[in-house]
Amino acid sequence: MRSNRKIRTENGVAVLLAGCVLSVLILLCSSTQSSSLLQTAFLLISMLLIFFSSHALGHYLAARSSGVTVDYFFLGRSDFWRLPMRQMKAIGDVPTIGTKLNAQRLSSLSPRRKGYIFGAGAILSCVLVGIELAYAASGGFHLLAVAVGSAFLVAAVASELLFGTKVGDLAKMKRQFRLEESRRP
Repeated sequence: MRSNRKIRTENGVAVLLAGCVLSVLILLCSSTQSSSLLQTAFLLISMLLIFFSSHALGHYLAARSSGVTVDYFFLGRSDFWRLPMRQMKAIGDVPTIGTKLNAQRLSSLSPRRKGYIFGAGAILSCVLVGIELAYAASGGFHLLAVAVGSAFLVAAVASELLFGTKVGDLAKMKRQFRLEESRRP
C-alpha cells in the first residue's frame, strides 16, 4: 500500500513550513561557520531539508491556488520504485511525504491545470535548492560548500529530468500536457 501513515492536512502544512523555516535557519547558521567541512555539512543538510519540505508544499500551494483541497498528506514511497533499475528501486523505498489531492475537485480542472499541480513539487523544490546555492555562492561560502551544493543541485535536477519524467510528478505533468494538446482542434 502506498500510504503508510496519513497526516492531517493542517498538521502536514505546519510540519512542511517548519521544515522550510528550519532549512533557512540552518543555511544562515552555515554562513557563520569558519570550518569548510562544517559549513559544507550545514549547507547540504539545509538543501536536503528544503528539497523534501518544499516538494509536498509545492503540490499543496498549486492545488489550493486552483481551488483543489488536499485531503491529507501521507508518508509513503517515492514513485522511483517503479523504475526498472535496481538502484532506483532502493531509493524508491526511502519514505517521502505525499499529497492526497481531492479527486472530485481535481477532476473538474483542465489537464493543463492538473499538470501544473503535479509538476509544482519538483519545480519548487529544485528552484529553492538553486536559491540556497545562489545565496551560498554570493555569500562568500567556502569553495567546498559551493562545490558540494552545486553537485546536489545538479543531482536533484538530473534525477527529476531523468527519472521524474518517466515515473514521477513530471511524468504525470507531461501526460496531462499531452492530453491537453490532444484535445485541441
